[in-house]
Amino acid sequence: MNDIRVSSRDREAVVVRLGVALSEGRLILAEFEDRSARAYAAMTYGELDVLVADLPTLTRDQAGTTRKQAAMARDDGGMALSFLALAAGVLWVPLWQYSPLLLPGAAGVVFGLFGLRADTPLLYRALATLGVLGGSLCVALQVAFVAYNILD
Repeated sequence: MNDIRVSSRDREAVVVRLGVALSEGRLILAEFEDRSARAYAAMTYGELDVLVADLPTLTRDQAGTTRKQAAMARDDGGMALSFLALAAGVLWVPLWQYSPLLLPGAAGVVFGLFGLRADTPLLYRALATLGVLGGSLCVALQVAFVAYNILD
């Protein structure tokens, strides 16, 4: 079982469990940050088990709350990133020549990539994809506009 690959949901459940340990005073903030980073980088159950081996097991109520918190963090985070990508990428395309910086388009690309990386439903991934495409178009238009004005 230790060599079986973990999912994003498994990683998030461990991070929420570490958050519970932090709130109970079982971990200090530095330990929580270190273990959380290692949890997000973990590839197998063995790597995750090491991170919580010295913590008491959760009661049934705490485990249910942990699963709910992990699901809410996953869904809300991916949804927010997808909508930010859509707003920054697609909605700024008509305004590309009025923005002196590449920021709106670049933000659409970055938020979109993170939204695609999140474990979210297909609708949110589609919105994130639109944000990446719109942001890329916005950046390309701005670069072409700047290049044209410099050469002219």
